[in-house]
Amino acid sequence: MAAEKLVFPDDHFDTVVDTFGLCSMDDSVQTLREMQRVCKKDGGRILLLEHGQSSYTWLSGILDKFADLHAQKWGCHWNRDILKLIDQAGLEVESVRRFHFGTTYYVVAKPGCGQDKNSKIDDRSAEDEDV
Repeated sequence: MAAEKLVFPDDHFDTVVDTFGLCSMDDSVQTLREMQRVCKKDGGRILLLEHGQSSYTWLSGILDKFADLHAQKWGCHWNRDILKLIDQAGLEVESVRRFHFGTTYYVVAKPGCGQDKNSKIDDRSAEDEDV
């Protein structure tokens, strides 16, 4: 089963969870849209534990420099802009916490009303809890 096209019906799950998967998907936005589709619209939640761009420019530069080589070898695009992907998929973000120099994201979201509805994003990039 491809994550970009799940076989489950709409509004099927109370909670949809993804851990470190968006980096390996061919179409991360479509994957998030599928998570949103199968998540219950009334009270459902989407939980994401992902890694991506750092909140520190110097570290993002290092990750960007080696991203293509890393992706070719391991199939992992470690420098994706997770918050941008979530926004493009139209999820409504309830909370974002970032760790490890801002490269690890813990996101609680719910099915949204469409693109650009993430006004509640609390990007705690300057307050990483576990640097």
